[in-house]
Amino acid sequence: MQLKYIQILCLFSWLPFSGLAQDLHFTQQYANRLHLNPAYAGLHADYSAAFTYRNQWPKLQGAFVTNQFAGYYRLKNQQSSLGLIVSNDKAGEGGLAKFQVGGQYAYQSILSEKLAFSLGMQLSYGSQRLDYTRLTFGDQLNDDGTVNPNSQELNFYDPVRYISVATGGVLYNNNFWVSLAGHHLNRPVIGFNDASAYLPGKVILNTGYKFTLKTYYYLNKPYEWSVTPSVTYTQQGPFKKSDIALYTTYTPFTFGLLYRGLPLLSNYAYDQSVSFLAGIALASWRIGYSYDVPLSPFGTRNGGAHEISLSFEKVDYNKIFKKRVSGKNYKRIPLPGV
Repeated sequence: MQLKYIQILCLFSWLPFSGLAQDLHFTQQYANRLHLNPAYAGLHADYSAAFTYRNQWPKLQGAFVTNQFAGYYRLKNQQSSLGLIVSNDKAGEGGLAKFQVGGQYAYQSILSEKLAFSLGMQLSYGSQRLDYTRLTFGDQLNDDGTVNPNSQELNFYDPVRYISVATGGVLYNNNFWVSLAGHHLNRPVIGFNDASAYLPGKVILNTGYKFTLKTYYYLNKPYEWSVTPSVTYTQQGPFKKSDIALYTTYTPFTFGLLYRGLPLLSNYAYDQSVSFLAGIALASWRIGYSYDVPLSPFGTRNGGAHEISLSFEKVDYNKIFKKRVSGKNYKRIPLPGV
């Protein structure tokens, strides 16, 4: 039994460093924009679906692996959108797993000829559990050095289930955006047998501006060469992090350079990295890949992070083109493709 508690203690000692003490995060923020703010639902396409795979610190035994699906559909009134986000996060050899599924609703309104606003809400169900089959207890160790596959130890931590509430808003036009979102507003309890352990609220501020160097339409489809700087600030409990990024798009390619964990506005040096990103758009499909080059000794030893995204977006360019020709506004947020 003592070995059992030691293993659990070692597992939880990793939490501040693994990111599970906070929410998961992605390098390809805009391929996972519904993770940033539910108000992003419906702003980039008529409907969209995206899958992301992230492997952080792959050289560490039992890497931290995240899979996420996110999608939305803009309703016929063109102002309301419904979104869905599903994520699964597994951490280390100890088998700590976190699952969350959330439903989103967003409403977009035109404020003026050049400005629009989107308000979004999210209600999520989450669970957190330990996989005891991946742990080895004292009664499994034999004198000859072999290990029994079964243990008589009882599972003493039941899975934790919780409900989380989030809301956010996005102010935008055809060139810039500013997004503010609050997550876990109800501070759900996530502690194993500890009602005082709760998931702290999280605030995400995100903004950017697209400088268009060249653009034209061919067969009612847009082509562009643009440069887009962006900044993201995240605070969750004592955890603070700032990211700066520069994207360039030359249709159909997008490239990005990110500095994650800017020292001026971040307080966890272990999470600093420089990230490189590349993506390509093939008709309605987008494929993105990014790699985080860690700047801390811990991250360097354990291999940074790989991230792959695959997304599908459907945009009615005929409708956009006709409305622009007729002088009517059609607001589409200028986010990078990946």
